[in-house]
Amino acid sequence: MLDSISFFRIIKTGFVNFWRNWLLSSAATMVMTITLVIFAVLFLLFALTNYSIITIKDTIDVSVYFKHAAEEQQILSIKTELEQNSKIKRVDYTSALDALKNFRDKHANDPLITQSLNELNDNPLPATLNIKANKLEDYPEIADSLKNDRYDGFISEINFEDTRPIIERLNKILSFIITAGIILVVVFSLIAILVIYNTLTLTIYNRRQEVEIMRLVGATNGYIRGPFVVEALLYSFFATVITCLLVSPIFSNILPKIALFVNPGISVFNQNIFSFWILILLLFITSAILSVISTFLAIRKYLTV
Repeated sequence: MLDSISFFRIIKTGFVNFWRNWLLSSAATMVMTITLVIFAVLFLLFALTNYSIITIKDTIDVSVYFKHAAEEQQILSIKTELEQNSKIKRVDYTSALDALKNFRDKHANDPLITQSLNELNDNPLPATLNIKANKLEDYPEIADSLKNDRYDGFISEINFEDTRPIIERLNKILSFIITAGIILVVVFSLIAILVIYNTLTLTIYNRRQEVEIMRLVGATNGYIRGPFVVEALLYSFFATVITCLLVSPIFSNILPKIALFVNPGISVFNQNIFSFWILILLLFITSAILSVISTFLAIRKYLTV
């Protein structure tokens, strides 16, 4: 175990070495910055794409149109039954009278439609149930369950077949994005570890005599490794700060406009998807992990007897 004096000495040595070898420190920080910028861009693209798909998904539902002979109590009974399905998020009921009122309000400025409705003796619009599922893949099963024979006397039409291809396509896109995102993160993580490892190897090689002297005087592996770990964390800190400055304009200026284009109903992008500072924290944690792993790998051979 390190005592407090050794601990603070390790931190001080790490800071001193970081500034003393400013050229190599700048190179390592720049490599880490490039890696973090790539991560940030991938993360933002993934979040925006996923948000776009979620926005589209929220517009999808299953509309169930009932026969005019179906009584309201029967429709509400079916609604209650559907609400007990764990795969269904919400069921909204619109009566025939409400549907007619909404239709009139929507076309209030169209005299031809208003006149046509006034000439009709009966309400041409049916009562409907709009069903929202918890997941995209649940819609086909929900729609198929409504084709049961016991509903034939009440349901006139299920508006889903036109939506089915859209749902299947969205599921494929979402699966592809998740898979591609994981692969890209893994690939760039390995590249980052390799590049940072080579940079740190050069740094440690320049101080190999210092490491050998510490070993000869009986310094522990943790004490020898400590300053290099501190340096690696400093690379991560400054790289994260630079990345924050580079990514912030994208987050605050560009993404809100794209998000507003995708969904005009929102006003602030970062309140609907994630916090910018959470992203920065994740980037720092990622860079710190990559730096520490690279440090342990780079100095390992100098610590073996």
